[in-house]
Amino acid sequence: MSERAGFRLLAHTADIGLEATAPTAKELFIAAAEGFRTLLFGTTPAVAAIRLEVHLQAGDCAELLVAWLNEILCLSEMTRLVPASFEILELTGEQLTAIITGEPFDADRHTVERTAKAVTYHRLLVEERTGGWYARVYIDL
Repeated sequence: MSERAGFRLLAHTADIGLEATAPTAKELFIAAAEGFRTLLFGTTPAVAAIRLEVHLQAGDCAELLVAWLNEILCLSEMTRLVPASFEILELTGEQLTAIITGEPFDADRHTVERTAKAVTYHRLLVEERTGGWYARVYIDL
């Protein structure tokens, strides 16, 4: 990922916001995923012991970002996956194919920073701007 890609968490009453920026749409989705991982697990390290391929479809790029982050949440809750890395193989306005690596949650090695219920459409925004891409999404805690 390039040096210009990044994320920041935004405070909200019952939710928390996540903003991501990046030079490309693919890097934006990776930055948002890394921000979401940090929101859930803090800076807990994880190794790439498991490799999962994800295929998602949505109506547009913003809906696809919500689906992407909710898929990460679902994998974290249902399979107890602590993500280590994200790779976007294909990203169009309506489809995403990605690789998520990680390992099973281990209470002796991993921390849980927050428990999320869902990624929401509240104030959702994904847009290409001069010099790159920007996204804002809120997570229901």
